[in-house]
Amino acid sequence: MSTEIDDLQDESVELKIETVLNPSEDPDKVKKCLLNVANGCQPAIKNGYLVATCKGMLSLHHIRVGVRSKSSSAVLRKLLEWNRKDNLTWFFLNKQAAYCGVISLAERDEESTLGPIRVTITSNKLDKVIEWLLSSR
Repeated sequence: MSTEIDDLQDESVELKIETVLNPSEDPDKVKKCLLNVANGCQPAIKNGYLVATCKGMLSLHHIRVGVRSKSSSAVLRKLLEWNRKDNLTWFFLNKQAAYCGVISLAERDEESTLGPIRVTITSNKLDKVIEWLLSSR
């Protein structure tokens, strides 16, 4: 089952990325982590966290490319299924790897020393979004 991006309306997909901003961290460097994960997001500091929300399939582009380049699609599929609740699912990324522009999945929050980046995807067409995200085309 191949899903083209044209089959999905941009407004039907929302991406939220968030991570704790530790006192020892430079906010600009942590902001770079989030910008390396998602296209078109503008992170803001909220209650000790850096949070960014964006809409549209293209916001998932960096994740899609990164997962394919590391052949981690099967792991991401498993995480998306485990963490799914109705039209929402989420997974963790390693913050240090994201700073370097690398998409590195984390199965547990303890795997990222400075705290993980939590990526939440919400869509009324979540099955199609997941299929597109993990497709090899």
